[in-house]
Amino acid sequence: MGKKQDYFVGVDLGGTKLLAVVFDEAYAPLGRAKEKVGKSRDNEAVLEKMVEVIGDALDDAGVKRGEISAIGIACPGPVDFENGVVLETPNLGLENFPIRDRLSADLDVPVFLENDVNAGTYGEYVSGAGRGFRHIVGLFPGTGLGGGLILDGRLFRGATGGAGEIGHMIIQVDGRRCGCGQYGCLEAMASRTAIAKDLVALSTTGSAPAVYKKAGSDFAAIKSSVIDKAWRDGEPAVVDLVDRAARHLGIGMANCVNVFNPELIIIGGGLVEKLGAPYIEKAESAMREHAMGRLVSIVHVKQAELGDDSTVIGAAALAREHQS
Repeated sequence: MGKKQDYFVGVDLGGTKLLAVVFDEAYAPLGRAKEKVGKSRDNEAVLEKMVEVIGDALDDAGVKRGEISAIGIACPGPVDFENGVVLETPNLGLENFPIRDRLSADLDVPVFLENDVNAGTYGEYVSGAGRGFRHIVGLFPGTGLGGGLILDGRLFRGATGGAGEIGHMIIQVDGRRCGCGQYGCLEAMASRTAIAKDLVALSTTGSAPAVYKKAGSDFAAIKSSVIDKAWRDGEPAVVDLVDRAARHLGIGMANCVNVFNPELIIIGGGLVEKLGAPYIEKAESAMREHAMGRLVSIVHVKQAELGDDSTVIGAAALAREHQS
């Protein structure tokens, strides 16, 4: 008789969506379910919704609850992965919630908790752009600028689980104020939010007509697709703005090269997916200009390959390893 098949579930608990995917041992997706998550939900409502979405994913995969070997949860914000506690989350209102133990008790399955960017970086390592590499930095410019570190083939969390806050390295002393309260952070200079803030000013002064046509001066309406359209249309002020953000990202990458000596830097997220190779090439050029030559010479730069699935794959893979 052959070995019993093991199944693993990865869950991405985002600020607006809840995604659950069932995987086999090779991390091939067998079934999935996705639901919107409203803002300002309490702990119990989020837990109830997670149980429901995981059940829907199992139904889609044709897998019974008792056949699951482990569940991995990835969520934004700081987490205590040792104790399985969500410390706080943007938009969801979760605070000091022992989600690992509560979900494990409800489903009678081992559960593992990880930060979403760490999980996304690990997903790319095991099944995406990072395959074959052991020293990796992941950078994901979006609403913020998330980072993840794979050092010597292992996810690096630091002393308290907070390693990888690359978006909060300061690259311009006394620069723009960041959401963290400091000034000149990489996130404040190179995230999608930073670009959108500057595009509002360009739009209202008439320097970015493509942006104004699509979004007017509404910051919330300046999505990655709007930025991409204006950039590819060649509006000079927009081209200069996006290119400057790419250069700032490259300086952050150079700092990562000098500190961590990686073989590979993976860049991902919705903004990168839209802007694509030209944007990545500008960031890479700035990285190679500013990093130490003997270190940067071995560095590869690749775009993330897995999209939203990187996070659920990484969560499932970490749960599997933690359980074994």
